Amino acid sequence: MPEITRTYSRKDQEESIYHYVPFDVPVGSAGVTITYSVSGFMSVVDLGIFDPVDFRGWTGSARSIAMISPERATPGYLPGVIRQGTWFVALGLHRVAEEGTQVSVTWKIGKPDFPAVVTPAPAATRPPRRTLPARAGCRWFASDFHTHSEHSDGALSVFELTRLATSRGLEILAITDHNNTSHHALLPAAAKHHGINLIAGQELTTDTGHANAFGKIEWVDFREATQSWLDNITSRGGLLSINHPLAAPCGWARDIPQGIPLMELWHSSWDRMSEEPIEWWDSRRAIPIGGSDFHRLGSDGLPGEPTTWVEIASDEDEVTEEQILNALSHGRVSISGDVNDPVIVPVDDEVVVDGGEGCTLHAPNGAKTLITSDRQNVKGATGLYSLIDAKGIYQSLCYRM
Repeated sequence: MPEITRTYSRKDQEESIYHYVPFDVPVGSAGVTITYSVSGFMSVVDLGIFDPVDFRGWTGSARSIAMISPERATPGYLPGVIRQGTWFVALGLHRVAEEGTQVSVTWKIGKPDFPAVVTPAPAATRPPRRTLPARAGCRWFASDFHTHSEHSDGALSVFELTRLATSRGLEILAITDHNNTSHHALLPAAAKHHGINLIAGQELTTDTGHANAFGKIEWVDFREATQSWLDNITSRGGLLSINHPLAAPCGWARDIPQGIPLMELWHSSWDRMSEEPIEWWDSRRAIPIGGSDFHRLGSDGLPGEPTTWVEIASDEDEVTEEQILNALSHGRVSISGDVNDPVIVPVDDEVVVDGGEGCTLHAPNGAKTLITSDRQNVKGATGLYSLIDAKGIYQSLCYRM
C-alpha cells in the first residue's frame, strides 16, 4: 500500500488546523481503505476523507482505519459511488506535541475487508411514560439532545444507543455525532425498532467550540465561520445550539452571531451548584436546553442526565422532526436532572412544580417559594425559573417566555 509520512509542528498548527494528503483513485475502483498513525507524545490528529466532489466522512481521532465502498462504509463515513480522481485524507491538527508529531497515511484501492454485520439489539422495554401538566391538546416529551454513537467517538451502535435511551424512559433522542452525518441513514429503522422519536443531529466540533445542528439537513462544513454555520442551518430548516460553553477544554471561544436560537445551558459536566452556566447564559440569552453528551457506559452519565422536556401539540407517541424542532424554536422546554426528577413546567399563566416537595422555587423577579406538595402551581412570570433542593443542588430549570 502507498504510504506518506508527514511531520507537523506547532507552527503548522497555528497556520492551519486542517491539512490534506491527496491520493488518486482510478476509474472503476471497488472502494478505498485508509489507515493512519500518529507519533508524538500527547499529540491528537483527527481523520476525515473527501472525494473529488463531496465530503465522505470524519471520525476525529476515534478510528485509525476508514473503509468506503458503494454499498457500505466504516461508521462515520458515507457509502456511495467511488469517484475517479483525486481524493484527500483530511488531517485535523487538534493537538501537536512540543517536539512535533509525525503522521503516516496509507491507502489501498479495491474492495474493503469489512467486518461482519452485527444483528441489531433486541427491541427495548420502555418504562411507563411520565405525565406532566400541559396546555390543552399538548403533552411533554422526555428528551436528550446530545448523544454520540460509534459513528464518531461513542461506543454503542445507533441501535444500541437507541435501545438504552428508550429503556431509560426517553421519548425523543438526538444523535449528534462529531462532524458527520453517516448515522442519519439508520435513524428511521432504529426509531421504529425501539419505539422512540429520533431526530438527526451533528455536532460541529472545533478547537474553539462545539455546536449541535439539529435536523436532517445533511453535512455542515465545520471548518467555516460561526455565521456560515448559522446561515447554512437556518436556510435548510434546522436549529443551531451552542454546546457546553464552559466545559474545558471544549468550551466556547468563538463569536456568537445574533440569532443563534439554542444554548446548552445544562450539560452533564455541570456540578449543579455553580452559578457560572446560568450567568453565562444570562448574558447572551437563547432558548436553554440540556444534553447528556453520552458516549459510553461506565465513563459518562446516562442518556437523559439531564432530561430536556419538550411540550408538543400531539396526543400521539410518535411525532415528527418538524414538530420537535418547532417546539424547541418556540421555547416550549424545561430541564430536569433525570426523567424522574423534579421539574418545572409552564402551563398557561402559571408554572407547575412536579415532584419538588421540599425544594425552593426561585422566580425571575427574585421571589422564592417553598414547595410543600407533590404538584404545586405558582403564578407565572417571564424569565428563568430554577428549583433548588435543601443542599443547594439544582433540580430543574425552566425559561418561561
